[in-house]
Amino acid sequence: RRVHGIKQQSMNPFFAIALLSFLIYGLVIDGTYFKIYGVILVAYILLTQLGNLSFFNSKTKKGNIATWSSPNNPHLRAYFQWDTSNAEAYIERKRKETNLPVTLTHFVGVCAGKAFVGQEDINGRISLGNYIPKDRIDISFLIACENGRDVGSCTVQNADKKGIGQFCQELTKTSKSLKTSTNEEHKTRGFPLGFLPTFMIEVALFFVGYLPSCLGIPLPCFGMKKFPFGTCIVTSVGTLGYKYAYAPIPPFTNVPMIITIGMSTKRPMVINNEIKIRNVIDITITFDCRFTGGNMASELYQKLVSCLNDPEKHLDQNDQKVIN
Repeated sequence: RRVHGIKQQSMNPFFAIALLSFLIYGLVIDGTYFKIYGVILVAYILLTQLGNLSFFNSKTKKGNIATWSSPNNPHLRAYFQWDTSNAEAYIERKRKETNLPVTLTHFVGVCAGKAFVGQEDINGRISLGNYIPKDRIDISFLIACENGRDVGSCTVQNADKKGIGQFCQELTKTSKSLKTSTNEEHKTRGFPLGFLPTFMIEVALFFVGYLPSCLGIPLPCFGMKKFPFGTCIVTSVGTLGYKYAYAPIPPFTNVPMIITIGMSTKRPMVINNEIKIRNVIDITITFDCRFTGGNMASELYQKLVSCLNDPEKHLDQNDQKVIN
């Protein structure tokens, strides 16, 4: 386990118990295990320390190897400052047309759905070591509940074919059920976490996450539908007081991207060579490089930014227009 890239001297209790069992067996029942281990250990030391490898492994290098683990974070991160003036005007118009409490979070979700259109190389899942494209675009939103002590989710299916009003209705309904503890799916999903110890949760999360998110096998008994987190995750940290934050992608979600919406603040912006004060939100994006390289991620990023900045160009009255 690593914290800030440094190896931590801890292990899952399953492995710790297995190691302890081997030691007790070797000490009490049969010492053959220790004999084999000793022979292999001595051979390894002779080969690495007395051979040519010792020349290339200085004390500093050996200390570094013992301290740091190999890099295993496949994330690519992007950041931009979003002038929300055009989006706010669009949202205000939609509020009047739909009579719904449309927000910037709903707007970002709509734009994300449109940006993924035509991105079959990114909109997919990794299963059994292979990338498999998905047949639809779903956008998942993280929702705080239980006074911030828990997090639920709402997934809008076929997001590229829905307008901002439909996003608002689905999210409002799910958010209300989560915050009033009436969402049965979330209660089923969180029930095992309440009584299982953490070392068992680590193993359970692997299977509960892998089967629905990677193989598409729903687990109703755990409240997990087929591909429960969809194509992309959207979360807002501005309501928590963060100007911006880079969100990690939980391994069990198996999504290629997560978008984080920061806090809106007034800042000077250069508009047509003039300095003006605008409402600005910091948007951060985390990509999973297993799904996409820099070029494909850049194309998706540019489409998302274009839609966020100019909704009147990319979204018609029904919010059905695809970004060209």
